[in-house]
Amino acid sequence: MSDVAAQPRSSGYLRLLLALLVPSALFNSYDAELRAVLLTQLKAAFHVGTAAIGIANIPIGSGQFIAFFVVLAADRVGRRPILMWSILGYTVFTTLTAVSWNLWSFAAFQSGAQVFIGAEFGVAVTLLAEEVPPERRGRFLSWLLLVSPLGAVLAGVLVAVGFLHNPIGWRAFFLLAAVPLLVVAIARRGLRESHAYLLAAKARAGVARRSARQVAAGAIALWRGSPRSRALAVGTIAFLQGLGSTAAIGWWTYYVERERHFGTGTAGTFFAVAALLSVVGYLACGRMMDRLGRRPTSVIYTLGAVGCAVVTFQVADRWVMLPFLVGTAFFGVGIAPVLSAFATELFPTHLRAQASAWIRNGFGNTGAVLGPALVGILGARTAPLHSIGTAVTAMVLLFLVAVPIVLWAIPETRDVPLDTSGLEGADAAVHP
Repeated sequence: MSDVAAQPRSSGYLRLLLALLVPSALFNSYDAELRAVLLTQLKAAFHVGTAAIGIANIPIGSGQFIAFFVVLAADRVGRRPILMWSILGYTVFTTLTAVSWNLWSFAAFQSGAQVFIGAEFGVAVTLLAEEVPPERRGRFLSWLLLVSPLGAVLAGVLVAVGFLHNPIGWRAFFLLAAVPLLVVAIARRGLRESHAYLLAAKARAGVARRSARQVAAGAIALWRGSPRSRALAVGTIAFLQGLGSTAAIGWWTYYVERERHFGTGTAGTFFAVAALLSVVGYLACGRMMDRLGRRPTSVIYTLGAVGCAVVTFQVADRWVMLPFLVGTAFFGVGIAPVLSAFATELFPTHLRAQASAWIRNGFGNTGAVLGPALVGILGARTAPLHSIGTAVTAMVLLFLVAVPIVLWAIPETRDVPLDTSGLEGADAAVHP
């Protein structure tokens, strides 16, 4: 490993790396959107009611929590092996989903798929952050993450163009995903391990093999050292963002159809427009991160997301609502690159994948699970808030707490080499 600190990766390799990691973001949202747009077909195929479908989402959602432990392994065995095996695992479970014989087999296979796609996405962000030079890192993260809403759009478009009318119905949607994933799995043989990980592995060389007890203790190493305050700060932001964004996305269509009396066609068109334009939010976020810094960008996006979402869920006129719905997607979904930067740049290499796992799969996923549930509990007509719009507004307003956290607890890492991010270099870069 004497050459692990060799020359920086070429621009050609970085572009190839980005292309090989893009499927992790695309299919992360593709699966989730499929379960929504195929709801009627799943109920009919498995002869179950809406309540059973809701219960089945619990084991499916738990897959993202289990992915946490897979991501942890990336700090011990490397980024490349996890990326190679995770895409194969996701391909297998997605293919098995197509042969589900009842709702619970469907839930089990989808839970397995979530384990691997969750690990795939988390490690992809970590590897990209480690390989790309500091001055270009924000843009590369935004290019990776902007593909995420396109996965949801792809699922919706397939339904809209009549792909359901095939010999095997809804099952074909899951088989369709397996073909490009197998191609990517083969292409990833040219993927290299990150320099940062190899340096950390070299530093650990000669250390005795750890016992199972020590390995288990290593899973909480992040909380035993100085990075824990940053992990808690970024984790809280991820929790609040997940809480508000999934509440808004998960309930918007129901809200406008039931409380604002939009037609289904209008609601679907508005949602598609917002999803597509959220891509611009990712791109703008990446550029702002590299020009203004991570902290100013996160504050601007947080305030924009909250302001637009509150108006979206409080106005009645559809043409007034539309631009604010677009703004909600632009800022609320487009903030992902800067949150990913916080989750990777602030931590030393030997803890980076663990930090990303805790923040995304732990804190963020908890918010994503609780957000829609709390809206349903608080927003029913007989519930305390009596309105879905009011309940979503309450969830979104909580995201404002992220602003003081960013200003007081998060250091600036723009142009800070990743080897020192989360250590002395990042501390020195904190702006008053």
